[in-house]
Amino acid sequence: MAIYIVILLLMVLVVILLHHYKTKQKKALQVRGLANIAYLKSLIGAVQTHRGLSSAWLNGDQSKQAMLLTFEQQADSDIKYLQQDMAADENGRWDSFVDHWARINQPGNTNDADNNFKQHTQMIANLLYLLEDEAEHKHLNAMSLQALAHIGFVWRELVQTTEMIGQSRAIGTGIATRKICSSVDKIRLSFLQQNMQKTINETLPKLGSLDSESEQHKALLTTAFATMQCLMETIKSDLIQADKITITQDQYFALATNSIKSLDEIFKHQLAQVKQVI
Repeated sequence: MAIYIVILLLMVLVVILLHHYKTKQKKALQVRGLANIAYLKSLIGAVQTHRGLSSAWLNGDQSKQAMLLTFEQQADSDIKYLQQDMAADENGRWDSFVDHWARINQPGNTNDADNNFKQHTQMIANLLYLLEDEAEHKHLNAMSLQALAHIGFVWRELVQTTEMIGQSRAIGTGIATRKICSSVDKIRLSFLQQNMQKTINETLPKLGSLDSESEQHKALLTTAFATMQCLMETIKSDLIQADKITITQDQYFALATNSIKSLDEIFKHQLAQVKQVI
């Protein structure tokens, strides 16, 4: 009888140790995934800013060349950190991005502003997919983070909204530089403006927070609402409906960047909350 009790106790001990090992392994994956996501978000931001500055440069503002180099160096630094983990990407998106990024920064690659915009946007789309995949593969989803049931909106809709603003920044910066808003530009900006309004109405309200972080969360949302509303009004009055473009490209770039930063602050706050629960 005693031997059966010993065997049973050993089995229970094995189960407890196995559970402890799996829990520890899962947490290690989550910590690494969170670090990778932070670097992916930084890389996305660098490529988005590079796209906006490229728009000004290719539309005639030669003063942006030095700033472009700064964000190329930031992107290269983020790529170096991520290379080991992201190289295992089964869909080939990471390799595609790295190859594309290297080619777009070669001297004389393109002097066409529209093509440059499209190439940057394609690269960013790959990075957005990679960020969402990293969250899923590293157990940073709602199933694993039950205290943050809304977290999927952070990895998907929130970063996609930042990209919409980034696209409007690049398009609007080009318009403000050359002082012409074509019919194609107006259609593009109107589409992005509609989606930004949808974000204000539907996506941002779905983001939540831990009870202890609710006040800061509300303050960050209020700031984001205000900056996005200001940007949308400027797009409408100073670009789409304007008979003459008077806003400078620096003014518009700064306004759009301010809106992006307000969403980035929400993203950082969400990451800080994930750190609390893993």
